[in-house]
Amino acid sequence: MTDNHKLTRAEQAIAFHNKGYNCAQSVIFAFADQCNTDPETLFKITEGLGLGMGGMDGTCGAISAAAVLSGLLTSTANLEKPDSKGATYKKARACIQAFKEKNSSVVCRELKGVDTGNVLRACPDCIRDAVAIIEEELL
Repeated sequence: MTDNHKLTRAEQAIAFHNKGYNCAQSVIFAFADQCNTDPETLFKITEGLGLGMGGMDGTCGAISAAAVLSGLLTSTANLEKPDSKGATYKKARACIQAFKEKNSSVVCRELKGVDTGNVLRACPDCIRDAVAIIEEELL
């Protein structure tokens, strides 16, 4: 890698994961430049999404970050008359559906093969997939 090499978003996300960030944090930080949110807040709001929402029974943290980003990028933040939910839901749904089509599941426990021994996708690959899907669906 040369000094002029700019890391791709996927490479950035993997670097954050290697640093100890959970899957959701890794993905969201790869897109931090697209959000009008300070890093500490991004870190906090995605912390509980790691490990399949903390217990492996929920949605994979990597693709959960796409739902968070959908809101950050699409919401009008109209507190008096919420008017952007439909658009945000549509974008989040597209990301999650694309992830499910690629990996046969969005559930952390299933992706990791905890009960079956059949690993569908390891965390680094889920992170790469989520980044690619976000780039395609949200940017």
